[in-house]
Amino acid sequence: MSQHTHDPKSSFRYTVPPRAFSPVTVRTAPNARCTIRPEGASESEALVVYADPDGLVRFHARPSVESKEVARLTIESHSAGAVTRHGLELRADFEPHPDMPAPPDDEPAPTGTVRAALSADEMVRLSDEQLAERGHSPRPGRDHPRALRAWQRAARVPVTMVRPHTVVRPDITHGKSRVQEGPASSLNWSGFELRRSLRFGPTGPGPSLAEPYDWVRGRWRVPAATGELQKAYSSMWVGLDGDGTPDLVQAGTESDAVTYAFPWFRLTIASYYAWTEFLPQQQTSVQVTNFAVRPGDDMLVEVWIGDVGGPPSLAGSQGVFLLTNLTTGVSTTVYTPVDNTRVGGSAAVWIVERPTIIVRPASGIFGNQYGYSDLANYGSAVMSEAYARKANSARGQGYAGYLGARMKQITMIDDGNAVLSTVTPLDGESMRFDWKAFA
Repeated sequence: MSQHTHDPKSSFRYTVPPRAFSPVTVRTAPNARCTIRPEGASESEALVVYADPDGLVRFHARPSVESKEVARLTIESHSAGAVTRHGLELRADFEPHPDMPAPPDDEPAPTGTVRAALSADEMVRLSDEQLAERGHSPRPGRDHPRALRAWQRAARVPVTMVRPHTVVRPDITHGKSRVQEGPASSLNWSGFELRRSLRFGPTGPGPSLAEPYDWVRGRWRVPAATGELQKAYSSMWVGLDGDGTPDLVQAGTESDAVTYAFPWFRLTIASYYAWTEFLPQQQTSVQVTNFAVRPGDDMLVEVWIGDVGGPPSLAGSQGVFLLTNLTTGVSTTVYTPVDNTRVGGSAAVWIVERPTIIVRPASGIFGNQYGYSDLANYGSAVMSEAYARKANSARGQGYAGYLGARMKQITMIDDGNAVLSTVTPLDGESMRFDWKAFA
């Protein structure tokens, strides 16, 4: 049975400027599942956030206009069978008040090992195995100069490598998609899908498929998200497979938001985090709670199949997810066992998604019912350094940009064919995503 407590000393009172997102960090129980909602609102209206191992909960707040009135919310913390309720009061003003200061920047310095920057000599000399041991992805060759320059930019920057702390998110999954042919469309994806190219031999009845993909990469600024008067979600990620395949190996960032209507202003609460997921063995998302993400952060995400500390190989035992926040200088690697899943590498994908969420919690003999979320308004977002690698390639070879011959450009639509999200190619390594509608 859960124990309910309320500690009046654990209330939080802050002033945040209107028409701008302000980061808010509060301290509760370590690894707690927390809900944020107005006083008197139901659990279904709450935005779910998770505390890190130090008990820090991170979210962003944006009032619509300036007001002297106060918005009162509740943060409910669930940990080890105990429930603690914290009060949260927010005033929308450009000047902090003595009794309601600006939210403190309570972000601790990351603890981990430093991955030193590579020298020019090391960039050329080290093997793929040696690079993997140091926490780097394989080095592209000079036959793909743009991919090589992108790799060099990341390799020459030192970062702090942290051991990931993860929690399973049973409320959300980044599901596979069945992309329609012709003008490609999907009910949950927008982006680009690069399928295995065709290989024509000197003899034989027809073409065969070239090598599959074993590694994919993308880089983006985490988009800020706004919602309407219900929760809205958006994910930006890269991955392998997922369109008409039993497997999907993926990682990215989440930008979720909900807007609450108070009598004096509307208040948007938004949550940002990094996640991984490996279908079919992981049926829901896995959040990395000790890897802080804020809107505008410069994220580099790489996904591949390989062994722990090894380079990409579809024969490897692990799904490898390398997440690097270039703004904060922090990186982490998540490993998920392949188990009995066969990762075919039939496609590399670069995606903005409206995730699948619980639309009706379990009740009686019925389990959770899932459905597509509203798509959070992420505005426009550019993904660059969009490359994949063909399996079994020689060192430095096999790299391809997303604009290959068998590429699908995917538009997200709803059940009535209304456009929700589009993608536009910018050049051979970059694309722009544009939000169109919530649902």
